[in-house]
Amino acid sequence: MPIVRLPKGSLRDEIRLPLYDTIQILASESPVGTRRFFSAVQGKSAARTNLRQNNLLETAVSYRVQGMAIDCQNFYSANISALPIIMENSSLIVKIGEKEYWRGNMTFVAGRVSSSYAAATTVAATTINNVHQKFGDVAVQSVILQGKHVIDINPLQSFVAQWDLDASDLTAAEIAAATPAANTSLKFIFSFKGLQRRPVQ
Repeated sequence: MPIVRLPKGSLRDEIRLPLYDTIQILASESPVGTRRFFSAVQGKSAARTNLRQNNLLETAVSYRVQGMAIDCQNFYSANISALPIIMENSSLIVKIGEKEYWRGNMTFVAGRVSSSYAAATTVAATTINNVHQKFGDVAVQSVILQGKHVIDINPLQSFVAQWDLDASDLTAAEIAAATPAANTSLKFIFSFKGLQRRPVQ
């Protein structure tokens, strides 16, 4: 159980706050492979993560997971096929301590891909000129945990969200289409949604 009271019986400070981490796939980097959110947070800005140490909360800080989500957006027309291919061929495994608490296709955590396009028309051809894709539902979280199904992360207990994309699920053409084009990247943000308990300041 998380520590919700101080030694003298008073309640600890509790705030609603997401825990998040970002994995960036760079230009020409294949999305195939295994990646781990929360496992390489050193040197990242607050735009990329709010964890201070790999796979752990600080001493006396605990977290109640009430949901989870993964988000990404693309605004490069050269990457127009990447997000749908990655989403439907990826899996996520959430482990807290030694236990696996969630496993499934990334689609269930992301929700869906929505897209907006602007076309440039010439006499010779019509081409996509501008694109914006949103990977992840408009809801705060796609996976909601309530009541007895919330997951508690205790102080100094390890946790990780593992993202797997197996090459055997893809054709060579799909791998090429899912690889970010030159001078672009894709930033995937995984987040737990819930309550952080911390010592009163």
